[in-house]
Order: sequence, then structure tokens, then C-alpha cells
Amino acid sequence: MSKTKLNIALVGLTYPFRGGISHYTSLLYKALAEKHDVHFFSLSRQYPEFLFPGKTQIDKSNTAIEVPNISCLDSINPISWISTFKKVRTLNPDFILFSWWHPFFALSFGSVSILSKCFASIPSCFLCHNVNPHEHSLLDKLLLKIAFSGARAFVTHSEEDLFNARKIKPGINVYKNPHPTYNIFVSGGQLTQVAAKQKLKLDGKHVILFFGYIREYKGLQFALDAISLLKEDKHYHLLIVGEFYENKSKYQQKLDELFALDMLTVVDNYVPNEDVGLYFTAADIVVAPYLSATQSGIIQIAYSFLKPVVASNVGGLPEAVLDKQTGYLVPPADCVAIKNAICEFFDNKRSVEFGKNIERENEKYSWERMVKTIETMAAELK
Repeated sequence: MSKTKLNIALVGLTYPFRGGISHYTSLLYKALAEKHDVHFFSLSRQYPEFLFPGKTQIDKSNTAIEVPNISCLDSINPISWISTFKKVRTLNPDFILFSWWHPFFALSFGSVSILSKCFASIPSCFLCHNVNPHEHSLLDKLLLKIAFSGARAFVTHSEEDLFNARKIKPGINVYKNPHPTYNIFVSGGQLTQVAAKQKLKLDGKHVILFFGYIREYKGLQFALDAISLLKEDKHYHLLIVGEFYENKSKYQQKLDELFALDMLTVVDNYVPNEDVGLYFTAADIVVAPYLSATQSGIIQIAYSFLKPVVASNVGGLPEAVLDKQTGYLVPPADCVAIKNAICEFFDNKRSVEFGKNIERENEKYSWERMVKTIETMAAELK
């Protein structure tokens, strides 16, 4: 643990932009700022509107997560990349910490990193939500090479991403730390589960929650198929909460079937911060049937509410979900296995047992641990 106060330049996304990356980087700032001097250089533009698949990039929550920041880095404006570097240089930080998630930001982040290395000898480190993108393109390899060319170290949340980082930059220092818990959505005046279910008109239902924006790699189809296999028991209910980032029509037949059986509720919107707790409190268990993943912020939200997770045995998810202890690990694209896990959970009344296991596990998902990992990385940069 560092006894020296660090001077850190943090680069990434925050409010008014919405989503898990924005939440994460804001919470990371708060955790680091409790012990160190942190200067947050945030994106002034994330994506051009025509490239964004959702309805809006802006967070319209009544309870936004706001932290001090300098909004200056435009993802597509090279002038802002140079001006951001100049702002960073005037503060002479010990290092720059980039919150990384997608190759689209390779030119903007990479330029600040390279300029800082070449003209100010400021080392760059990348905290990677995903080293590689979920949905690949032919340009990824080139973009990642540009983004990480000035990197001195990486922080990842899984063994898979640790391997990916070392594959891109052999010999580089890579530090692994579990994805911290999003406990910001748990309030002291939280509804009881009974009240939350009543509010959602799901009284007496076994609620299975699928949460987060919907793209093919999230595996929604297999959650729908699993619930369809349970149609003989109308107590089971799938609650889908998240904006569709792909064509909804590919799911429509199965959606209609489950709607007709009164076994499905869909909230096709981005959920404001103040409403997240309602859905996780109402849930009995969360499903994450991903086809690919390095880690999942959804699992960490679930854990903050002591909710178990049925997750695919892919990427870094087995590191977060302890099979038959904090949830279930199932083969990817296997609706029968998802169904069997759900039945095992409810038939054997695992809720209290799994909740206690999650509570014990949550200590390793603290933001304090993340700060210590970054401190260790900083000490070894010198």
C-alpha cells in the first residue's frame, strides 16, 4: 500500500454521459481521490450521434453520479487531443490512467498517451474493461496497436484480459483486480422484495432478471428459450430491463409467446440510477447468458443486492461466479442448462444460502482493493 500521495491524471467517461463505464470511472475517481490528488480529464464527446446505437448518450437520472472533472477530450477532434495533453502536462502527474473500453477511442486516447510519453516523459497506464471489443472489426488490431503503443502498464479484471494485454504488448506489467461492486444503487431506504414485486405487478412470481443493454453477445435469446422451457409453471417470470441496441424483431416471436403466457415483462429503456434498485430488489436471481465476456458490471450490481447469478462459463465470468455458491455457471448458448440452474435454485430454496455466500465474497470486490492495486502499479512504474 502506498504511503505517498500520488498525483494522477485520470482520462475517461463520466456524467453527463450514461452507462456502466461512466459510473465506473466516476466511482474510481471518488475512491482514488480519498487518498491521492486526482485530476479527471473527461470526454466532451463520446460518439458522434450517428454511430450511437441507443436512444441517447446523456444520463437523465435525477440522482446523477457527478464528480469534479475537466471536460476537454473530444473523441473525433484532434485539436482537443493536443489541448488535453497540454492540460495534463501542466499538472505533471506521476502517471496517466486511461479508463479503456473500445478501439473507437484509440486515436484520442493513444494520442494523449504518445504525446505525454514523448514530450513530457509521463507514463501511461490503461485500466481495461475489455482489452478487445466484444464485436470485432478488421481495424481492431491496428487501433489497439496505436492506443497501447505508449502504455507502460495495464490493469485488467480477468485472466482472459490479462492474457490479451500481454499478447498485444509482451513483457508489459499487467495487474489483475476484480471488478468492484456497484453499491451506489443500494440505498438505506430500499424497498423490501415483496414491495418491489408489488410495484412491478409481479406478486408471487419467481423473478429472473436480465439487465443491461441488449446486443447479440449478451445471449438474451437463450434466456428467453430457457423461460419458455418453464412454461408449464406460470410462477416463473423473466424481467428484461434494458435498451435494445439491435433489431428487436429477431426476438419478437419468443417475446410474444412469453407475453401471451404472462411470463415476461420488458422495460425497453435505459434505466435511470434511482430506478436500478427497484429491479434488482424485485429479482430473485439474475441471468447473464453471455456468449463472450471478460467481466460483467451487471454481476457486480447483482452482488451489491446479494442476488445470485446464472452466468455463462466464458471469459472472466467464472472468476466472479462461484458455481453453486454465489450462482451457477452454465455452458454458453445452452438454454436447458440455464433452465436447470433456475429450477435448482428455486426448488432447493437457495436464496438465503447464496446471499450469505455473496456477502462474504463482496470484500474482494471493494474499491479500496482497486486503489491498492493502482498504488502497487504506480510504485513499480518508477
